[in-house]
Amino acid sequence: MKILFLSLRCPYPPHRGDRIRTYNFIKQLSKQHAVTLVYFAESEIDIESAKQLESFCERVEWVRFRRSFGFLNAGLHCLSRCPLQLHYWYAPQMQQKINQILAQEQFELIHAHLFRMGQYVAKVQGPAKVLDLCDSLALNLSRRAELESHPWLAKIKLDCTPKRFLVKLEEKRVRRYEVDIMKSFDCGTVVARFDRDYLLQQDDRLDLSIVPMGVDLEYFQPNAAIASAPVLLFTGTMNYFPNADAVIYFCSEIFPHIRERHPEATFYVVGNHPSDAVKRLEVQDGVIVTGYVPDVRPYFEKASVFVAPLRAGSGVQTKNLEAMAMQVPIVTTSVGAMGLEADVDKELLVADTPADFAEQVSRLLANERLRANLAQTARARVEAGYSWEAIGDRLKHVYAQAIHASKHKADTQSSLKS
Repeated sequence: MKILFLSLRCPYPPHRGDRIRTYNFIKQLSKQHAVTLVYFAESEIDIESAKQLESFCERVEWVRFRRSFGFLNAGLHCLSRCPLQLHYWYAPQMQQKINQILAQEQFELIHAHLFRMGQYVAKVQGPAKVLDLCDSLALNLSRRAELESHPWLAKIKLDCTPKRFLVKLEEKRVRRYEVDIMKSFDCGTVVARFDRDYLLQQDDRLDLSIVPMGVDLEYFQPNAAIASAPVLLFTGTMNYFPNADAVIYFCSEIFPHIRERHPEATFYVVGNHPSDAVKRLEVQDGVIVTGYVPDVRPYFEKASVFVAPLRAGSGVQTKNLEAMAMQVPIVTTSVGAMGLEADVDKELLVADTPADFAEQVSRLLANERLRANLAQTARARVEAGYSWEAIGDRLKHVYAQAIHASKHKADTQSSLKS
């Protein structure tokens, strides 16, 4: 089958959630299908990475993304009823590129990653179309707006009132748009049940399937040795609000309580693009902010506990899957655990208040056997249901549904005309 795959960002290197997802989708699809990939190149590295993707794809095309144009376009459409980021990611060159490819080749299916890329093919007729929303951005923005109204932010001298207004406005636009655009596609996918449920509350006629995140089980192999030093770890792209909020909240409200019981405990914040607020956390004893690292596995190998005190965001957290694969026991929140098919207290621990979170981490640090038991059962969980091969099988099932729905729609329109 010939597939046109539209990715917002270059899928290589697969160092963040959206890139990891698209890279592994393409890798799995290429085993049986001819994939043409189109993406926005945000840097010279993204352009050079096209060579790495050619081993999986029949054809790779990119369009240079200019942030200055994106901001200008969003500003010019600030009164639009559509989400600002839709305008931010709209480029006439991308529309021309996609139109040209569609005119040159006959595709049986179009896969659009996120509604920012879905906008380019919403009106296209003929091929079956699948929109991978990943998660509900409206739900994500709703949680962010709630957090930015919390008084605890004043402790770290962050005034988020103007941001909260803009986030609430964007949430309203996104909530309407992500439902409307789904109606232009034959099938949609999200990573977790609660995202699907949220979207179906807006319109129960949407055809949505769950295709979760996966993890590369060959790459993320556990170290046989159990970490003895009290090392806590958080990984993620650190200019992403839910991640930045999580580590700032942890250092402000939770880590001091852990240090009272474990004075030698250290907390590593590992990930690209740490914001200034995140960098300032290093003034706190025991906190280390690494910034970009070429390989996160050495940090997992020396970690005693993986902490994910997330209070915003949606979908399945890739960071948790990687920790489970590396057999590092996890303490997270209800938000962090949402969407993850795992047994609480057997495969991970959940705590939603600073005191409870500190208690769960301290309990793990003091109990090597408990750490080992959680780690082993967590690894078994990801082996059973979160390999990219298993995720690829789910995606192929969605494609079959989309092709069936597309043919049924075409047959219905044909009989109406006759």
